[in-house]
Amino acid sequence: MNWIERLFVRAKHWQIFLLFVAVFAIGHFPIIGNFIAALKPPEGAAVTLLLAEIATVPATWCFLLWLWSLGSFLSALVPPELRLKKRFFLLATLYLAIYAPVSIGLLQIIDPEIFIATLPLPFVALFCFFYSLYFVGKNLAMAETGKPATYFDWAGPAALLWFCLIGVWFIQPRINRLYAEKRNTGAAPEATAI
Repeated sequence: MNWIERLFVRAKHWQIFLLFVAVFAIGHFPIIGNFIAALKPPEGAAVTLLLAEIATVPATWCFLLWLWSLGSFLSALVPPELRLKKRFFLLATLYLAIYAPVSIGLLQIIDPEIFIATLPLPFVALFCFFYSLYFVGKNLAMAETGKPATYFDWAGPAALLWFCLIGVWFIQPRINRLYAEKRNTGAAPEATAI
């Protein structure tokens, strides 16, 4: 487990919450000054919208790092015969991390031919996002029980991950408990390199 994973896995729920809020707020703080400029259409509104999109990228990356850390840690806890393919989870998370800043440029495109050519990209991003939630939610359920997880076992954690500002208060204590249990038994899992 690398230092980023340990940082997110060992952090308390309130620390993760403050990190999410701080990164989002700091990124959007400069936009507040542009609200007056936004009242002067259309240039002011376009600049404010572009700044808001750019400010959202660090918050998205922070969330994806948390999700990736949880997925890597939990995958190492799951019995080998129940493990999901970790490579696809990595690719899905990586695609989302790359798509976040690329989507800013895609939203600025006016040319209909380019727009149509790039139309599948947000749908792939949506699929990758839901797969990441599924991967972490299912691994959390299997790591806690040691048994295969049904839809009802992983759907709740996946929904809490989706609404991360609320879900972090419920998911992170479970992660902390699993980390403490493994550390106390002397068998702290080391996530294999992908």
